[in-house]
Amino acid sequence: MKRNKQLVIFLIFLLLIYPSARSSSEGGGSIDTGNIDDIAKAIATYFPKATGNITAVNQDIVQIQSEKEAGLAEGALLSVYRAGHPFYHPVTDVVLGNFEQEIGYLEVTKVQMGQITARVIGEIAPVLIGDLVRITAARIPISISGGATEEDRFLIHELGLALEETGRFAIAKAPLYSITLTHASHIVNIQMKNVKTGKIVSDMATTLQAVQASDSLFESLQYRLFEKQQQGIAVK
Repeated sequence: MKRNKQLVIFLIFLLLIYPSARSSSEGGGSIDTGNIDDIAKAIATYFPKATGNITAVNQDIVQIQSEKEAGLAEGALLSVYRAGHPFYHPVTDVVLGNFEQEIGYLEVTKVQMGQITARVIGEIAPVLIGDLVRITAARIPISISGGATEEDRFLIHELGLALEETGRFAIAKAPLYSITLTHASHIVNIQMKNVKTGKIVSDMATTLQAVQASDSLFESLQYRLFEKQQQGIAVK
């Protein structure tokens, strides 16, 4: 059953406060109002279906020519692969594609119009001019962790559902990116890192506001917590 998207939490503002965060003119930026689904959509903007080919290699620094780098953030991971022999349809002998050799990962360090600078991560096969790079169009494995309160757990659960519903992410035990959600009073911080180097890709600070009118279970729960916090009552 599709979950109720009319959540109690609405964002007064969503500011990307880490130096690597993009301005609103670059497709990221702040969101004045919204809900959990808006947060998930904002996170998805960090993962365009970027592709490119390596044009220069200087030790562990590579230059990549790309036509689809818009929205790519520093700290994002690009997979490197090398096109191999073609494979054919067993009946018609029509070329269906090429086998691929997976080389490893690069971490984006700079993005300019049509040009990406990245560095090689870990011990991988030599990266060569002409090798191809991409952020996969498939679902990106991601994990979410955070506080242990009832409210934290529900926020983590709802964000996970919202991310999966974008069609861009899959919650996984072996992720490429990890999200840490922390909550204090009405402030929620959402920090996203790549797990290969720990580089922060995004750091979002969100102020939350409860809505009184509600028919959903979560809205009732959230308003109850909100009232207790306002009255200074310990939340059990």
